[in-house]
Amino acid sequence: MQDTVAEITDFMQVIERVCLVKRDTLMTDGSTENDAAHIFKLAFLIMLVYPYLQKKYDYQRLLELALVHDIAEGITGDCPRSAQVAHPERRLEKEKQERAAMELYQKMLPPPLNKKIFELFSEYEARRTPEAKLVSVLDKMEANLQANRFGNGDIRYWTDCENGDEYYRIATAKKSLVAELDEKILTILEKNIIDLTLENMAKCNIKVSL
Repeated sequence: MQDTVAEITDFMQVIERVCLVKRDTLMTDGSTENDAAHIFKLAFLIMLVYPYLQKKYDYQRLLELALVHDIAEGITGDCPRSAQVAHPERRLEKEKQERAAMELYQKMLPPPLNKKIFELFSEYEARRTPEAKLVSVLDKMEANLQANRFGNGDIRYWTDCENGDEYYRIATAKKSLVAELDEKILTILEKNIIDLTLENMAKCNIKVSL
């Protein structure tokens, strides 16, 4: 048991590194969002949406997927969504690096944690289960919603990000998984976030080919 505790303690250092990973998104006070803030808000969004879902989902699994989905970035760092869309090869490299990071985590953790965390990450990446699809959808919605919070909707800062124009296209595009899941709460939430983005683009006089 002493060895198990030592491995858990060591792994918490990995989780601390996740808290230091910076994202492109700004918080309302102008500070840069980190992975820990995003994961926390995603978990809360799941809790807020869950009572209004029409189909059955494993609630514990949803929260576990949310907790694990970005932890590989403690090693790899964040690869902005805009860069992945603009350069598909970057996405492929990201997937390769993140899987290697998760394999390293698997070696660090004692059983059964090593298997469980690796399986959760693999499930999220595959987007085949209803839970993984739902968390993936809410992951993107949370990011788009937060991106609109800075400066009372001043989203001009996106243009300063790598391939920043892609953010406007991503934030205003309907997600295929929303239609596939066919949940009324998700459809309305997506529309509200898209409408908010379009309003802020108009307010900031941003014109991008969508």
